Amino acid sequence: MSNQENTNTFGSESRQQSIANKLLDAVKNEAQSAAAEEPTERQIEQAEVIFSWVAPEYIQHQKTARWYVIATAIALVFIIGAIFTANWTMAIAILVFTAVYEYTQRFHPPKIVDIQISDLGIHVGQMFYPFSNMQAFWIMTKPGLKTLNIRVHRQFYSDVVIQLMDQDAAKIRNYMVGQIPEWEGKDERLQDLILRLLKL
Repeated sequence: MSNQENTNTFGSESRQQSIANKLLDAVKNEAQSAAAEEPTERQIEQAEVIFSWVAPEYIQHQKTARWYVIATAIALVFIIGAIFTANWTMAIAILVFTAVYEYTQRFHPPKIVDIQISDLGIHVGQMFYPFSNMQAFWIMTKPGLKTLNIRVHRQFYSDVVIQLMDQDAAKIRNYMVGQIPEWEGKDERLQDLILRLLKL
């Protein structure tokens, strides 16, 4: 390899390292800025509550006898197929998943939590999400679905789904718009839609 090629390679690696360092610094600065803007515990306790209600952590769909018959038939088809192809790992995995799912549905129903939207952020049970840590929000209202969704940024981005129950979605939206950006046009994720339609 010639000296010029060595120089070009070294220069390219240096530029890539410089870009990576800048991105890392930007993430650190954003995290420090968000932390500096977080309200204190005293401020949170004294915050003005705008909306308050109780809701389950998630909606547990009621399943009919027909649903169980179809689900059992599908599971058996996959298990038999796995046995015929000597795929014992898949067969065992299906059995374990089915047992765990049924156990969770029967003995661990969703918890009922207190929801509060204040002038500083949102309380969901014991968790508090300040507006300074929210990137955006969007509201889903369609048959079988009525939720307030917030995109939270800390070390990684994550979405928090809050059941609106009998709350006025329009009033909550009007208030939230004045606090954080609305993610307009955001739709339900495909995997969430499939799970909801299958009542899983």
